[in-house]
Amino acid sequence: MPILSVGASSTTRERHRELQQRLNETRYEVRRQENLLSGTRHEMSQLTKEMQELDQQMVDASIALEGIELSLLETEIRIEETDEAIEAARAEYDLQFEVLRTRVRVIHEQGSFGFMDVLFQAESISDFLTRWEYIRAVAEFDRDLLERLDAAEKEELAHRDDLARWQSRIEDLQAQYRRLHEDLEYLMEERAEWFARLAEDEEKLAQLLAIAEYEQRMAESAFSVIQAQLRREEDAVARQRAAAAHSASLAELNNFDGQFAWPIPTHSRISSPFGMRMHPILRRNQHHAGIDVGAPTGTRLIAAAEGIVRFAGWSGGYGNTVIIDHGNNYSTLYAHNSRNRVTTGQRVSRGDHIADVGSTGMSTGPHLHFEIRVNNSAVDPMRYFQR
Repeated sequence: MPILSVGASSTTRERHRELQQRLNETRYEVRRQENLLSGTRHEMSQLTKEMQELDQQMVDASIALEGIELSLLETEIRIEETDEAIEAARAEYDLQFEVLRTRVRVIHEQGSFGFMDVLFQAESISDFLTRWEYIRAVAEFDRDLLERLDAAEKEELAHRDDLARWQSRIEDLQAQYRRLHEDLEYLMEERAEWFARLAEDEEKLAQLLAIAEYEQRMAESAFSVIQAQLRREEDAVARQRAAAAHSASLAELNNFDGQFAWPIPTHSRISSPFGMRMHPILRRNQHHAGIDVGAPTGTRLIAAAEGIVRFAGWSGGYGNTVIIDHGNNYSTLYAHNSRNRVTTGQRVSRGDHIADVGSTGMSTGPHLHFEIRVNNSAVDPMRYFQR
């Protein structure tokens, strides 16, 4: 988020706006290149799936085509076998027909008496009937044989026609699968070329994205520098304004005469005076910069004089601490509080409730550690009370 540049120099603010715009542009370009690259990679993924499906279809078509070619080969063999059977039947038919034709020719040459001579040469009725039956059987055999041969040839011819029709259908199917295989090969080549173009695009987009990301990092770096400079300038202006405001507030307090109110109106027992003492926790002699006033936790503390809260917060061994600037180089400190009830920069009046007694920080029990400082040096607080 851009900083509200109140108080910074116009040059810095203008540079900040320029770099903010540049950073926004580089971020937009990075997002755009990321979207393009993502779209290209998605398209490549979809194309890869299509190519895998086409490859499987080509495999299936090749397997089917091999089966068709095997069926075609088997059909061609069966047609050859049928042709051979037809030729054999025709040869048998021709042979039997020639035998019959020879017999008929003999009968024709001998006339009808030839048969009669055969019959009348019989020596008995039984022999006559036998001869008659033989002649009739020969005639029927010749007729049946010719009929069977003719039927067999017709059946083989019909079978060959069926095989020829089946061969034609197989050849048509073979042509269809060959065309399908060719179409699949064309589609595969087309997809492969398309994939190659996408791969080139992906490489270029990846390079453009890397450039955009580099430019974004450079813009972010430059923006961070100008943003830090803008903060420093604004902080400096803010400090100047705060100092001016503080000075103006303190100017109103310059007539302070150094008279303080007792900070705990309800308690006055001093448990540790100002000066050298044995530290209750560190167990060594050292200077005590204030006075300790014992009181229960939560006891109300008041501002000893009118002033501006210079600090309200945690301060190491002091625990929760409030420091008030009273102007004319005077300040007071209230430490080990259980709770601070004012904030830094707040103006308080003499007697205002500023905190509650506690035992925070380096303390052995609830009490107020109170200091009066002149020119930021601790002095004995008891010199400044009218009790």
